[in-house]
Amino acid sequence: MTRRLVFIAVFLFFPIGSSFANEIGISECHAHIKPLHIDRERVAELDGIWGLFEKNRVLHGNSAIAIDLDKKINSIIFHLEYLCDTLYGIPMNEVARYVRDGIDGKGEENFRKELIILGKTEAKIDIWFEFTRFSLKNKERPLKLKSILKSIKDSASFIGSYVTLAQKIDRHEIEGSLKKDSVKNLVVELSNEIEVFFKSDPYMDQALTENAKVPYYDINESSGGS
Repeated sequence: MTRRLVFIAVFLFFPIGSSFANEIGISECHAHIKPLHIDRERVAELDGIWGLFEKNRVLHGNSAIAIDLDKKINSIIFHLEYLCDTLYGIPMNEVARYVRDGIDGKGEENFRKELIILGKTEAKIDIWFEFTRFSLKNKERPLKLKSILKSIKDSASFIGSYVTLAQKIDRHEIEGSLKKDSVKNLVVELSNEIEVFFKSDPYMDQALTENAKVPYYDINESSGGS
């Protein structure tokens, strides 16, 4: 009986709130991305596909396609992390908070006039205001952990192919009548497959769309800086 009372007292003083549960969900989500990080680092240790192309005199002049693939792999992991981080809503960034507070304190028209005085263009102000409306609308938008985990699982094959390709280039193991063209074709093929994945996977497409809405913002602009 005494132990039960102690447990109840502890529970009352230290309730398990939703924020704690949210942190567990986000941590679990990120744990599933960790193996992808490890695999990507294996290629980074080889200086990436770009670095492998640069070090190979046969492939040296085709570094642009290698850079594109490296960027797409980084984009996969970045947007998966974004999905995990925004599992329970999109946190408002600095520009959204700045505009929200300005509108709340001065009204939309007066704040717009102030921004114009500070040197902001009407076009930029419209973008900032639209983004702030988007942020307010989505600050508690939920995602399904199960669906994110599926996106992570589906991404693993691309990361795996990326690692295998890098190792083969590093070991000069790719065969073909024209080795240079064989390597180029494999890099372009994988890059194209990832591009299709970005558009066909609902959550990856959502992550890319949401991140595309984030405007450029210089922290000094809020005080009239450049």
